[in-house]
Amino acid sequence: MACPHLESISLSPPTPAQSVYREDCTQCFDSIDDPEGLDVCLQCFNGACVGERTHSQLHYVTRNHPLVLNIRRTPKRVVKDEPPTKMTKLAIAAETDADRYDITTAVKCHECVKELDKSHAKLAPIVDGILKANTFSRQEEVKAWEQEMATCEHILMLQQETSRKIESGDLGHCSKCDLKENLWLCLVCGNLGCGRAQFGGVGGNSHGLAHATESHHGVAVKLGSITPEGSADVYCYQCDEERLDNDLSPHLAHWGIILADQVKTEKSLTEMQIEQNLRWEFSMTTEDGKELRPLFGPSLTGLKNLGNSCYLASILQCLFDLPAFRGRYNIPEADL
Repeated sequence: MACPHLESISLSPPTPAQSVYREDCTQCFDSIDDPEGLDVCLQCFNGACVGERTHSQLHYVTRNHPLVLNIRRTPKRVVKDEPPTKMTKLAIAAETDADRYDITTAVKCHECVKELDKSHAKLAPIVDGILKANTFSRQEEVKAWEQEMATCEHILMLQQETSRKIESGDLGHCSKCDLKENLWLCLVCGNLGCGRAQFGGVGGNSHGLAHATESHHGVAVKLGSITPEGSADVYCYQCDEERLDNDLSPHLAHWGIILADQVKTEKSLTEMQIEQNLRWEFSMTTEDGKELRPLFGPSLTGLKNLGNSCYLASILQCLFDLPAFRGRYNIPEADL
């Protein structure tokens, strides 16, 4: 028997502006790493534990939201080759969550006390949206890292060519190659060019930059980053800086693109920068293939990198490597 709540409740994927709590319980410290995992409400995207404190059940009772997505994350068992593959130079590799964890998901109804088919036409886009959405903590990191964007004279004095509606088919790939992501729309003439290759495997042949260089058209917007709320990656090639376009809506409408109809499909430049800083890990081996052994202990262990603290950590490690500095400031037995 089908779940009646699935048919009666209105569901929609999370928007970029909504907070999705899919890593930690909002009421305690339980997380998706616990044996029972975490339940994410399909209506409000609250995250609640399933363990002893049963905050998921409490959320259902108080909010009358019966449908949840249970997410469990377990570390993958990594078996390294012995001996390691011979290397001829230092190898640097970026590790992702997919490399480190196995993710298990299931859709449940609290009221029916049954598991639902997550491939159901109504559930599949919700599940996919939750798993791909920025978590609440990541949204807060983005806010903390975001630069204070400003506009520039090239945007303020932007002169767009004759208005025309760009057909949706022409917005599907770069005008110079077949790339279908990381696409930048020239706000001056409507040309669509791919961006530069980005960390994390985002492809790019720099055709957008080539167009700007050849045509001297300075301002472009990344299509996949546009949200209905009006935020987007806007880049001024003449300033060589990311900029703010306060008139983005009319500038897009000039080419037949309605801002309110746009859906964010790609990570912004800020989000990719944060991901690079938080996930970048170095796998280092010597020329004979032996893995370098991490060292720990006094005078060896540095500060944990918080994303943008590497400069401070490097300076402190250099200072503490100086005997005179250690002799003056490193006095463990002193009563401070």
